[in-house]
Amino acid sequence: MHAPTSRRNAARAVVLSLMAAVAALSLFYDDGRSFFGLGGEQRGDDAVVSDVVVGNDAPLEEEEANGLGVTESERPRRKARVKARDRYYDPELAREYAPETVSNPDEYFIRCNRSGSSSSSSLLSAEKSFSSGFKDSSSLVYQFDPKKDAKHIVDAIHESSLNRDPFKSAYFCNILPQDLYDDINAYFPPAYALMKDQRANAGQVGRRDADKRYKCSAFDILKLRDEKKWSKVLRAKKVWERATKALYSPSVKLALFMKFKISKKPVSRDFRVQSDAGGFSIGTHPDNRKKILTFQLYLPQDANEESSVYTYGTCLHTPEQHRRRDKIDGSAPCEKKMAFLANSAYAFPVTRSSFHSVEKVVGKSKGARKTIMLNWYTHAMEGAQSMGGGLLSLLAG
Repeated sequence: MHAPTSRRNAARAVVLSLMAAVAALSLFYDDGRSFFGLGGEQRGDDAVVSDVVVGNDAPLEEEEANGLGVTESERPRRKARVKARDRYYDPELAREYAPETVSNPDEYFIRCNRSGSSSSSSLLSAEKSFSSGFKDSSSLVYQFDPKKDAKHIVDAIHESSLNRDPFKSAYFCNILPQDLYDDINAYFPPAYALMKDQRANAGQVGRRDADKRYKCSAFDILKLRDEKKWSKVLRAKKVWERATKALYSPSVKLALFMKFKISKKPVSRDFRVQSDAGGFSIGTHPDNRKKILTFQLYLPQDANEESSVYTYGTCLHTPEQHRRRDKIDGSAPCEKKMAFLANSAYAFPVTRSSFHSVEKVVGKSKGARKTIMLNWYTHAMEGAQSMGGGLLSLLAG
């Protein structure tokens, strides 16, 4: 009489034990995947879930499933990552990244006077009387007006104010026509086309991490042909031809030189396309004395943290800050700092005291620091383009 009941009880006990084991394994599997980063949501500071940035708080679904009774006012705030072209300078956020000795971040950061209500996509909508760009998504027909491109850049140079602290410089807002800026970002050369900067790690103070810069000349891009390595190469060449004609326009050079009242005659110039990898930095330096003028255009990426607005820009230093620099990495406190904003650029004449630097670029997960750099020289420089009539006539088109 009791044998069947005992067997049923034993069977029930086995089933309950198996259910408990399955539940335990399920919990271990889920936690293990999260801990080791194998799918699911990655936990930790500023974890990214489906391109939405959240904090350390547990996801809302977990809180509700755990019976925590989350109210509407207690729901964790989710902040969608702002695209690079729509980021702007925020005075309140700037306080977090300005040195403690700086009482007013607005006087520390050099930036565009763009408000949060201004969208970069609409900044130049009024000027688009000419439709430039590719005819369609597969076409190689690329329309642009070199004179209008150059005029846009010249106007941006004229509209900028001249900064004199700690040395003469200027910061340019919306320097390129918006469609050209977008095309440059879309057709930025892939890694295989960029070479490690061989001159950077030259044993000088502050240059031990400078060899993490990869670059090429814009004219190198025009020579690329292998569509197997880069499927967009033919369209890319059209974009970079337009970029070189615009930025190398004689009227742009004249506007820059007049801005700083430069009378020196350049003999050569270069057009560098650069990508600074994680770990890149370069200590305070005044630039090569054979340089007349340096111009750098910022190309923020969506992959860059939003804080890159305040961390990826170029630092400007006083001679005293340079003298007190770290003797290992060449770092020094910044006197002023350029905001790393989309379609912005800066320029300065090179002197004995034009000290500037770049603070360390964060790891690969935060995206590379991409820029374009133009330099004008008093001498013929290796890798630079001659300022002879042949090149000028070619670019004048």
